Amino acid sequence: MRVITPDLLVAAVTELSLSRSGKLVRIKDVFAWCDWNGVDYQGAGLKNQPLWDAEREEARGQHRLLKFKSGECKQSRVGWALVPHGARAREAAGTLGWREQLWDGEKWDWAGGTPPVVARRPKPDAEGRSLG
Repeated sequence: MRVITPDLLVAAVTELSLSRSGKLVRIKDVFAWCDWNGVDYQGAGLKNQPLWDAEREEARGQHRLLKFKSGECKQSRVGWALVPHGARAREAAGTLGWREQLWDGEKWDWAGGTPPVVARRPKPDAEGRSLG
């Protein structure tokens, strides 16, 4: 099984973005693409480390992808778009409440300076009704 590389990540986003009007490709779709194409995105060490390494190398190198995230924690949703599809991807991300992240050469930084505020779901009561 091949390990994901920056080129394979771009290939996944390219292929998946063809079927999306907003051009924003979610991480779960990249996972499915990798499984379908025999590409290892998980690795043996930290969870999904090869994917994060490929993403970072892509941002350091050719910078063909834009990155979007729903919040600042590890459980936040992640998505990518091709640079030429930036306007439509930003619009789709805005609809979801996601924000763009930019690589500053050392780390990912939020466009606009602050991460998006994640809306919390109200807790249900004992009967399953919303308390909020």
